[in-house]
Amino acid sequence: MKVIVCGAGEIGQQICFDLHREECELTVIDRDATLLRHLTDRFGISGIVGDASDPHILKSTRVEEAGLIIAATPSDHVNIVVCVVARSLGTKARTMARLENLRYLEAVGTDSNPAGPVDMALSPEKQLAEHTVQLLESPDLFDRRLILTAGEGSERAYLVGFRLNSSCTLLNTPLRQLSELFGDLNAVVVGIRRHMRLGIALANDQLRDNDEVYVCTSETNLKRTLSLFGKQLKPCRRVVLAGAGKVGMEVARKLDRIGGGFRLKVIERSRERAETAADCLARTVVLNGSAHNKEVLEEAGIGSADAIVAVTQDDRSNLLVASQAKKLEGGLVAVSLVNDQFLMPLAEQLEIDMVIDPRDAVMSKILCHCRGRKINSVGFIGDREAEIIECEILPRASFVGQKIRNAGLPEKVLVGAVRKDGFIVKASPDTRLNVGDRVAFFAMASDVPELLEQLDSNAQSP
Repeated sequence: MKVIVCGAGEIGQQICFDLHREECELTVIDRDATLLRHLTDRFGISGIVGDASDPHILKSTRVEEAGLIIAATPSDHVNIVVCVVARSLGTKARTMARLENLRYLEAVGTDSNPAGPVDMALSPEKQLAEHTVQLLESPDLFDRRLILTAGEGSERAYLVGFRLNSSCTLLNTPLRQLSELFGDLNAVVVGIRRHMRLGIALANDQLRDNDEVYVCTSETNLKRTLSLFGKQLKPCRRVVLAGAGKVGMEVARKLDRIGGGFRLKVIERSRERAETAADCLARTVVLNGSAHNKEVLEEAGIGSADAIVAVTQDDRSNLLVASQAKKLEGGLVAVSLVNDQFLMPLAEQLEIDMVIDPRDAVMSKILCHCRGRKINSVGFIGDREAEIIECEILPRASFVGQKIRNAGLPEKVLVGAVRKDGFIVKASPDTRLNVGDRVAFFAMASDVPELLEQLDSNAQSP
């Protein structure tokens, strides 16, 4: 697929990195020749220096041949104009625009205005805020995301991730025995991280203390599943948030509306942003100061807090603030925003409980379109070591009508959950994959290409 990416900043660079791996034909436009050269030299892609909203610049990219146009510059105005100009040039491509202003998001919608110039709005700030609030609802988990969500009135499923400790009564038990002991439990262990290495969960694997485990389970079985592993759904009620920038304010607005005994305190270094936050957040205390300052953290009530959420515009600051707060109050949950993938390994060394990554928020939507095959969502696991891919089984899939045990799936791919006729069924070896089923695959990154080929194969099922 030919893709035009407008903007070579952090988001644009990540888009190019992922789409280059998907073997898309990429053209990037940016005013900054240095940024552009970095991308073109690294990936061997086409680059054009100039204003992406200029009709002459867009026309020079052969925009009429593109299948996707992604406007990811720092300016909402430019991103919208790019889509308008592309449409005026006669492109049939799908248009995506990164938008930060909530008013633009409400006007454009996400997929609700197909006749407009913007087919899909990308808002990493909004998606990050939703994900952060969801994590705070269950601090025993370092990952929690809905899967198999499409279909009104249909049952939903979750992928959850948590670290095992001595409170888990299932330690040293082979996974094969778990299926025998709890045959009626709709839950599948799909991944295990041990000694910092993530791998597919195998039937003979035994759960160990300090393992990080990923499980797919139906929504109705979620509470029971977590209980068996010594976890519970107990939300954070007192939260300290460091940073009132774009992401911080999105998180704060959502938390500010919770009520019911929930308490939020915000720390912001900039006086101007602190005053703006205080005006916007009716139920929240806003402190003007540095979250690196122990006295400021104590004034914010870190000693009685359930969680610290560090979402400033500086990754290193976020990691240090979260780590420092955890040292002051060891029992709290530490959440940090990290943009730079090279800083990800520091999170575990600093004992950060949860890391939120803006790259995932953007790329999930983009990859769904680029890959096609009725893919509904793509979620990244860890530092993109694996993916959770939700899709509908089409007639051209190579394993239509086959039981999972006979489907010939790649070695490092597991079926985590299956929805048939609106209901989540347990993904056992004897579950048959039929046309129209919604399936959540857990796949190590190395085996994703082979899985995608099987989903789009012309082979006939025997």
